[in-house]
Amino acid sequence: MGLLLAFFYEKDQNAGKYAYYGIMGMRHRGFRANYAAPTRHGIVHGKLNPWSNEWSLPEAPALLVAIEPSAKTMVNGNIAVAVDGSCNPQKVLENASSGKRLKAAVENIVHDESLQSCAILVLGADWFIAYRGRDGVRPLSLGAYGFDALYAASETVPITLMGGEYRVDIEPGQAVYGNSYFFDSYDAGLGTKRTSLFEYIYLARPDSLVDGVNIYEFRKEMGRRLAKNHDVNIDVVVGVPETALPYALGYAMEKRAELELALISTLGRVRTALAQVGLEERLMMLSLKLNPVPDIFTGKRVAIIDDSVVTGLTLKTFIHQLRRSQAPAEIHVAVSSPRITAPCPYNVQALNPASLIARNLSDEVITRVLDADSIAWLPLHEATSYLQAYGINPCTACMSDREVAGR
Repeated sequence: MGLLLAFFYEKDQNAGKYAYYGIMGMRHRGFRANYAAPTRHGIVHGKLNPWSNEWSLPEAPALLVAIEPSAKTMVNGNIAVAVDGSCNPQKVLENASSGKRLKAAVENIVHDESLQSCAILVLGADWFIAYRGRDGVRPLSLGAYGFDALYAASETVPITLMGGEYRVDIEPGQAVYGNSYFFDSYDAGLGTKRTSLFEYIYLARPDSLVDGVNIYEFRKEMGRRLAKNHDVNIDVVVGVPETALPYALGYAMEKRAELELALISTLGRVRTALAQVGLEERLMMLSLKLNPVPDIFTGKRVAIIDDSVVTGLTLKTFIHQLRRSQAPAEIHVAVSSPRITAPCPYNVQALNPASLIARNLSDEVITRVLDADSIAWLPLHEATSYLQAYGINPCTACMSDREVAGR
């Protein structure tokens, strides 16, 4: 669910020392990272779990990383590629290998119609290519470490954590490329910024910029707009899980209700929605992550703010805990994303249609299943209108502004 590149111009530099912190800044996107690095013995590659304390990176002047499950790497000889989206990395390898000159490889990639919905990184022994497909669905930002290195990443936080400075976003249909001696860009007609709305709603860190949009400010404003569309009276607001806090802050400000940081996590900032575990293990993780502070909600009208709802398991688990332990007067659910009702055609996220609660159940039924008193969703136009002011027409293929159950 994300890409990272660190390319140092001097071959005696160790990019892995810096990329380590970049990977730490991207681990909220998944539980496994694939990496590749050019060494004197050829390109080495492997996998690691960035949430563990037992991983390291090879010493090399450059390194690229792809965060599973939607991002993939492939290595062939002295070329490594990483793609984020639904593209075939084998096609990228074929294009990158087909020209004797670097610019020819760039042109082959840019003009391949099968590669237009992805963000792509290519790394050779002493050169790089970074390309954002014309469809503009996956973002890619550029930064630098002084005059010593070029950085690229799916959001800006990894760049700053590597000691770098964010410079610019790669435009849809644009490729940047170079080696230790030159840097250039190429495009064959720019496309449209159609960055997945899920990137702003959920994937990116709140301290990042994506296509110039401050993620924290976006989420806080969406919380305000959600509150305006939720006609209930509220005493106390809580964000479930921790990633929903910016939304909860905006919601509480609009409702003039108390915002309580009343959930204590034993796991830290782990995104259980991305965990590749069985149901029993996930329920245990949720119980460890969503432990409410005693007596905060007793007798209160509570608004639970979630950043997105896919299966409803997180909400149902927390509401069950809350009703059993504190007896709130009312529980209202406010979801800071539109309904997720379809699988992603661009592989930004892997969703099983059968598990999508908003696709298969009406709001009335969902309210009963969750044991809530009401449920409200962020209207789709509220998010899209905000982003359109930045020249972004976000992809919303997985989302709907209306109930679709029973279709």
